[in-house]
Amino acid sequence: MNIMIIGAQASGKMTVGQELAKLTGATLIHNHETIDFVLRFIPDFTEDMVELNSRINFDICDVFAQYGRDWIGTAVIDFKDENHVGFLTIIQNIFHRHGRKILFVELDVGLEERLCRNRSENRLKHKPLKRHIEVSEREILETANRCQYISSQVPEGLELYLKIDNTELSAHETAQQIVAHIGKLEVEGD
Repeated sequence: MNIMIIGAQASGKMTVGQELAKLTGATLIHNHETIDFVLRFIPDFTEDMVELNSRINFDICDVFAQYGRDWIGTAVIDFKDENHVGFLTIIQNIFHRHGRKILFVELDVGLEERLCRNRSENRLKHKPLKRHIEVSEREILETANRCQYISSQVPEGLELYLKIDNTELSAHETAQQIVAHIGKLEVEGD
């Protein structure tokens, strides 16, 4: 099954995705792999940079869906922004168009834990932009009150959705919960 892991910055999306990839054999393409690529050509977070990044993500999903390869992606979603939620709907539609399913997994992590995870060796190794810890911490703190990274309900239209409070869970434990949920869905025929 295809999986899109969503949550705030430093909520553990990539690390959980890495564990899921080990458990499922699916290919993980985390959000900074495309963001960092696009920023090489458009060096600011402008509208055209975001547009190009979205298009690349849609094309990646389309190829994985078309050829029946299992994919794991990650994204920061602000539930106050209809474009962010619309991004998820487009991703779901791409997979559905090819007869494939996608599970959206929302990670719910407390702010203090996110600030700790922001400094983790794994995060800094795989996300060059986050190596400027003061900048990434400031972004986490500034957006904590302005953005809504935790949903109040399942976004309308998303068919398969799982929300996990992983504040006190390891990435492996979180991935195991996701795999167990997928197992239940398969038994139920979803």
